[in-house]
Amino acid sequence: MTQSSVQSAQSTDDTVHLTKMSVKCSDVGAHVDWLTRLMMVGVGSGSVLSAEIIPSSTPDENEWTLVQRFHDHNLLAEWQAGSDRLKLLEELAPKVEAKEVALNEAVTSTYGTVGSVAVAIVTEVKPGLEAPYREFEKQFQSAQAKRRGYRGVYLQPPTKKTPNVWTTLIRFDSPDALDEWFVSDERKRLLTLAEPVVNSTEFQSVTGSFPGWFPSQEKGQKGPPNWKTALLILLGLYPIVMLEIRFLNPQLHSLNSAVANFIGNAISVALTTWVTMPLLIKAFTPWLFPKKDTPKWVSPVSLALLVAVFAIEIALLWRLL
Repeated sequence: MTQSSVQSAQSTDDTVHLTKMSVKCSDVGAHVDWLTRLMMVGVGSGSVLSAEIIPSSTPDENEWTLVQRFHDHNLLAEWQAGSDRLKLLEELAPKVEAKEVALNEAVTSTYGTVGSVAVAIVTEVKPGLEAPYREFEKQFQSAQAKRRGYRGVYLQPPTKKTPNVWTTLIRFDSPDALDEWFVSDERKRLLTLAEPVVNSTEFQSVTGSFPGWFPSQEKGQKGPPNWKTALLILLGLYPIVMLEIRFLNPQLHSLNSAVANFIGNAISVALTTWVTMPLLIKAFTPWLFPKKDTPKWVSPVSLALLVAVFAIEIALLWRLL
């Protein structure tokens, strides 16, 4: 039926199913739709722990890989024999026989993911509306996969500990490509379809080096440049370190230097994470996250203010040691 290379003898550790599709014809979009439908069959069965679609590293190859991680090998075997999956394979069979598509399947114990610019999306679906939400995901993932710079999606359906909560990690090859999709009219239109079945949606950008310190930015807004973040870290960390050297270190002189330094660093990190950075981010939000209507003077004034605060800190701590 298909050019399949599924291993006949599977180990109990083999719970990852790979479906690799190479498209030889020009109608790539329709075949990506098929792969998305195959993913949602597994997700809808309740057997899949997580699933992701990964495009080829070069656009010219037109190769797509569906990675599905199952809870155990028995559920994987049930899915392989399921009628919904077999119907999809029969649907694709003429294209495979005509050599318009090459389909290869494999079962393994592990499979690595690719790295790129990403955004994590946590969606809470209204109880009892999982089926219409899955239909929405079919349309949404198919549209998303055809966008410029798309590098794959990781989809985790609800678990017993997090019922009705879907976690999605989408990846693009650049912040601009990610933003282009997030602000697109097509995405906005599709999201209106989900409104009746979704309670809430949370976003977390993971495009920068310090994502955990910043609030989630909706509509694809990028996090601040690393140099801005570094300046704020220095602004908050410098007085902490100076005060520790003056007042904490004498209290720890009897301890081994490794232990004493660990305690000092732990206190510095804690104060930076939960005290100084939240305050500084709030104070410099217009500079960190400028909008289209943000006045041009905000950037130079903010930099001048930073320089002034640095000078004040140095002056106040000049004779501390």
